[in-house]
Amino acid sequence: MLQLLKNEVVTNAAVSQADVRQAELDYYINNYWTWGGTATIMGGFVFAQLTNPVPENTNKLLEAAYLISTTACVGLNLCVITWTVLCCIWAPGMALRGPEAIESFHKVIDFLKSEQDSIYVAFVLGVVFYFIATCTLVWVYPSRASVNVASCGCLGFFLLVVFYYQCVIDGKLKISGSDTNATEGRIAGFSVFSNIADLDSVAERQGRDNPTRTAVTGTRPGMHNGS
Repeated sequence: MLQLLKNEVVTNAAVSQADVRQAELDYYINNYWTWGGTATIMGGFVFAQLTNPVPENTNKLLEAAYLISTTACVGLNLCVITWTVLCCIWAPGMALRGPEAIESFHKVIDFLKSEQDSIYVAFVLGVVFYFIATCTLVWVYPSRASVNVASCGCLGFFLLVVFYYQCVIDGKLKISGSDTNATEGRIAGFSVFSNIADLDSVAERQGRDNPTRTAVTGTRPGMHNGS
């Protein structure tokens, strides 16, 4: 009976730590879904531009700038969509069914934290190329030069506004994945309780180690004879 009570204490400690890490996992998963959804919308807008043929008399340099910026925007957004979808699908499964118990949970959180900055950079670059593609689009489909200049000036102004407020918000709220001062959900004092084996694995291993005893007693591997 004492062994059962002691095991219950260890199990409760591990479950409590998992609850704390679950909140951290939800934070990263929500971030990734937000990036993926926004990249999907922006990529859809830019992809619609590629379906329109470029006029034949377009300057070659202008045409190259337009197509390269548009393609780069679509490619970056597809990268963000793919990476975020894979992380959001496989990360919770690894945390829930990982072979190393709570250590698998820790590895999932560490991976999501390390990949967050690279996905963020790809998303920001996608926004930049979106503005470049839109500015070149104004000149690819000709209009009066004054109108084109005014349109590019407005787009450039809003791009500066976006970057300004992005820097302000990042400076006040953003915590980088590599920031060593950030609080994480790992509880160092519970590390001694991390190595909790799976009951089915223990029973199977005992059955392989003691096949004779299992056959004689007539019990299943890992189970005790009631008599």
